[in-house]
Amino acid sequence: MVRSSEIMANVPIDRMKIIFIIFFINGIGTLLPWNMLINADKYFVSYKLNVTDSTPTIDNYRNSFLSYLGIASKAPNILLQLINMFISTQGSVNLGYRITYSLVAQILVFIFIIAMAIVDSSGWPSIFFWLTMLSAVAINLANGIYQSCAYGLAARFPMKYTNSVVMGMNVSGTIAAILMIISIALSPKENLEALIFFSCAVIILFICFIGQFYVNKNEFYRFFATPSMLNSNLNLIKSINACPSCFEKGHSKTSNNNCPHLSRSLERAVSYDGKSFHDKQPLIESKTQQYLQVFRSIWMLLLNIILIYVVSLSLFPTVHARIIPKDNIISSAYFSPVFCFLSFNLFATVGNLIAQYVQWPGPRYLIIFSLIRLLFIPFFLYCNYYPGDSLHRSLPVIFNNDWMYIVGSITMAISSGYLSSLCMMYAPKCVPSHLATSSGQMAALTILLGILIGINISLIYPCLVR
Repeated sequence: MVRSSEIMANVPIDRMKIIFIIFFINGIGTLLPWNMLINADKYFVSYKLNVTDSTPTIDNYRNSFLSYLGIASKAPNILLQLINMFISTQGSVNLGYRITYSLVAQILVFIFIIAMAIVDSSGWPSIFFWLTMLSAVAINLANGIYQSCAYGLAARFPMKYTNSVVMGMNVSGTIAAILMIISIALSPKENLEALIFFSCAVIILFICFIGQFYVNKNEFYRFFATPSMLNSNLNLIKSINACPSCFEKGHSKTSNNNCPHLSRSLERAVSYDGKSFHDKQPLIESKTQQYLQVFRSIWMLLLNIILIYVVSLSLFPTVHARIIPKDNIISSAYFSPVFCFLSFNLFATVGNLIAQYVQWPGPRYLIIFSLIRLLFIPFFLYCNYYPGDSLHRSLPVIFNNDWMYIVGSITMAISSGYLSSLCMMYAPKCVPSHLATSSGQMAALTILLGILIGINISLIYPCLVR
């Protein structure tokens, strides 16, 4: 019989939460390119594409810039995530190398975007527009690999590490919004704003890059990230009837029957192909069968993810950024940066933090709240939303008060962060441990699918309002 004290002596701990912090920083990096580009909306629309000899084509580029940018960003991101998911990702070193190379590629593209901010493109706005779209495609091809690998690795750790990536994603938007507000305050010229803004993106991605060199030497990271080592150690942990997630915290005497940790509660509550998680599951060799097995187990969670992100990303930022302030709460120059970009990302992070401590409802009942969130769509369309340069709209404005919009925006953001965290935390725990990486990658891919669908739906809203 293996004594728990002997096993505890050999189990590493995440000292000073360094690995948790590194996953959090990687979460910031996974959505940083997207957040940096959409927060610089006014730089592209009001400066680079705002030329004196404008044509209907240039006007179309300006009015639908965020929608074009969304498609150019998310379609290649999804494609690379899909390819990355089907290529062998069992080794932690393999995933780590992919993260490193993808970060280098993103840094190089941002340097090109900075160079474009310096160059005078007023004589060739169409060429600038398509160079920007190609830059978005290139940076998101690399980011698709990065995001998929980050979630795939985090899925092998206790649930809070997956949530740290999700929190990082929303903090990424908060950082981008704060940097844009600072850039506006520091510089009266849009090209200098962009120069400061995008340079900060390079610095943050470089910090993510440096972090990859540390994790491969960390004992705790190798314990969970290396499949062969993790399976061996989990067998020892199970021999003393302990919860792996609680065991990592040092609670070696916590048994399967009274463990308060959510991952064990989920394992008891959620059936997998009609069997308990504690039943022995045969290993499936075929990758296609493995993905089908994962999909059958978490399809409802994937549907929740799609609904959550379709609602959020069809409204943010394309609708929120076009809400016209009426009550002079702050200067109009800061209204969109503060109450659209900063507010959404900040309160989505608050929702992530709540999910770290409160996990309700369970996987089966999340769909109720995801469907209720569909009501946000008509709510914001009946706010002071004006999609074009004209202040004319055919739909009446029902919610004319700025505070009604702000409260609605905060509510949407918190619910988005909270429910998305629950889905991402539940997914790897609703499948056998050897399929956790595939489950995490499939959930990450579904996030991008929901974002892409939401962005395309946002193209319909101007037609409904005008």
